[in-house]
Amino acid sequence: MTVDSEATPATAAARPTSVWRQRNFQALWAAHTVSQFGTQITFFVIPVLALTTLSASTGQLGLISAFETLPFLLVGLPAGALLDRWDRRRVMVTADIGRAVAIALLPIGHLTGLLSVPVLCGVGFAIGLCTVFFDIADQAFLPTVVSREQTPDGNSRLEFSRSAAELAGPSLGGLLLQAITAPLILVTNSVSYLVSALFLGFIRLPRVEVPPPREKTRMRTQIAEGLRFVFRHRTLRSLALATGISNLVGLSGALGAVLTAYALRDLELSPGELGLALTVGNCGALLGATLTGRLIRRMGLGRVLIVAKSMSGIAVIILATAAPARAVPTLIVTTGVMACGITVYNIGQVSLRQAITPTGMQARMNASIRFAIWGTLPIGALAGGYLGSVIGTRPTLWLIAGIGLLSCLPLMFTKDVRALRTFPSQLP
Repeated sequence: MTVDSEATPATAAARPTSVWRQRNFQALWAAHTVSQFGTQITFFVIPVLALTTLSASTGQLGLISAFETLPFLLVGLPAGALLDRWDRRRVMVTADIGRAVAIALLPIGHLTGLLSVPVLCGVGFAIGLCTVFFDIADQAFLPTVVSREQTPDGNSRLEFSRSAAELAGPSLGGLLLQAITAPLILVTNSVSYLVSALFLGFIRLPRVEVPPPREKTRMRTQIAEGLRFVFRHRTLRSLALATGISNLVGLSGALGAVLTAYALRDLELSPGELGLALTVGNCGALLGATLTGRLIRRMGLGRVLIVAKSMSGIAVIILATAAPARAVPTLIVTTGVMACGITVYNIGQVSLRQAITPTGMQARMNASIRFAIWGTLPIGALAGGYLGSVIGTRPTLWLIAGIGLLSCLPLMFTKDVRALRTFPSQLP
C-alpha cells in the first residue's frame, strides 16, 4: 500500500485521505488480492489433483501440505533479515514470477505423465518458498507506503482480501473443477501471479526505504535482534503463541490435511458441492471485516482478539458433527464462523503488531512472528495426515477442535492484551 504519487506518507498523515483514493494502494491491493486467490486456489487444487489423479492417501496429503509450508520454518527468519536490506517491492515481483514458473510445471507433468506425489511435494515447496518472501515483504511494505494512522484501515482492506482468498479460494477452486480440469486451473493460476507482478510494477514511491544495517552487522545478529524483540515483548509473545497454536491445527495445518479427504470421502461430497458450501460460508469474512471496528469500539481490542481466536475451535466442533445428509449446510455454518473469526482476529493482531513495532524492525518482527506462527504448519499438516490415516478423520477433527479452543489462553493470561481497549500509540 502506498500513498499516491504526489504524496509521501508524511504528507498523508497531515492530510488524511482514504486508502482507496491512493493509486499506489490500489495497485498493492490488486496485486495482494490476485496473489492470495492464486495461492489458495492452488493449495486447494493440488490435494484434489492428488486424490483424483494419483489416489493419494490421507497421509500423503498431509505430506504434500507439509512441504507447502516447510519453507516458513526453514527460511522465515533469514528472510526477515534480508528484507530489512532489500527492496520489498522487487522481492514481491520476483516471488510472483517464481510461483508462476513453479505452478506451470504441474500441468506440464500431467501432460507428460510425470506427475507424482514427490513432484507435488517439490512444487509445493517451491511455491511455499516464494510465498515466504512475498508475505513477509507484503506486511512490512504497508507502513512504508501509507501513513501509520492509515495502517489499520489498509490492513482491514488487505486482511479481508487475504481471509476471503483463504476461504473463498478453495471454494472457487471446487467450482472451477466442475467446469474445467485441474491442470487447466493451474495454468490459469500461473497467469494470475504474472498479473500480480504487473500490478506491483505500477507502484511508484519516493526512495524512503529503511536505512540498511551497518555493514559489519551479521545476519545472525539481525535475526537474534528480531527474535529478542518479539519474545521479550509480552504482547507480541502472546500473539505469536496464540496464533502458532491455532495454525498448528488450522486450515493450513492439521485441518487442511484432512478437510479435503473428510469432505470428499466421509461426507461423500463432490468438489463442486464442497466449493458451493465454502463459497456461501465465506460471507462470514465480509461480516467480520465490516464489524471489526465496531466490535473493538464496543468491547475493546483485547476482548475482541480473545473471542475471535476461539471461534475457529467452535467452527471445527460444528464440522465434526457433520453427516452426509446435512453436509452442505454444516460446512456453510462452519466456514462462516471460521471466516468471521479469522478475519476479525487478523485485522486486529496485524494492526497491533505494526503499531507497536518501529519501522526499522518491521520485516524482522514479521519474520520472527511468521517463524513462530507458520513454523507450526508443516508439523500440524504431518500430524493431521498421520492421525487421519490412523484414527480416522472425524476423531482427528475433535482433537483439532480442542486444541483450537485452547489457542486463546495465551491472550487471556496476558494482562497487556486483556486490558487493551484500542490500538496503542504507534511508534515512529
